[in-house]
Amino acid sequence: MDESLGKVIAQRRTELGITQRELARGVKISNSTVSRIEHDDNITPDNETLRAIADFLKLDYNYLLALNKQIDDQPEIRMIQRAAKKMTSEDLDKMMQILNLTFSEAFKDAGGDKKDV
Repeated sequence: MDESLGKVIAQRRTELGITQRELARGVKISNSTVSRIEHDDNITPDNETLRAIADFLKLDYNYLLALNKQIDDQPEIRMIQRAAKKMTSEDLDKMMQILNLTFSEAFKDAGGDKKDV
């Protein structure tokens, strides 16, 4: 499946003419959280937030849940997410530099780097 949770949410929000700020207010999350979700930036919304987004954007909750579960089914991604939550911003920057240097080809087209958030 080429679609990501973030891409689907961003596309639908744009189709409806809703800003990130409006979505954030409507589902009671921060603007930066909406941006991170849309950029698939190391964030997995909980089910309550996902349901609120689905309702607000008139999307099928189960479809979003399936897209969200793709991330949850990858133990390596879950491990990185748990570690990232414990890191300082400096450590997170170091980790991203190492990943970008080591896997530059994979990161080249991945988008969603910090300056986009």
